[in-house]
Amino acid sequence: MATGISVPLKAPLLQRLETMGVTLRPGVKYEELTDRGLVITNEKGEKQIIAADSVVLAAGGMPRIELFESLQGRVPEIHRIGDCLEPGGIREAILAGARAGLL
Repeated sequence: MATGISVPLKAPLLQRLETMGVTLRPGVKYEELTDRGLVITNEKGEKQIIAADSVVLAAGGMPRIELFESLQGRVPEIHRIGDCLEPGGIREAILAGARAGLL
């Protein structure tokens, strides 16, 4: 879980989700949403229905690099930092910005 998040952010995030009663189900395949809940195939290949009135799918994201690509070759120097490269927190983004500024 939370493989793209730095260690200092990961533990508190997962602890907070646990405290709030969030059920995390890594390694399952989501099949469909029905009026009874979410149909999944578990790690053993068995279908299950998880009764739910709300489902949040957090399956990662893709960086949006349109601005970077549109500026590439039009400005003397450009760097990709922060979530444009990989998921992380504000500290990692600030550090990456500082490093880019020192180049």
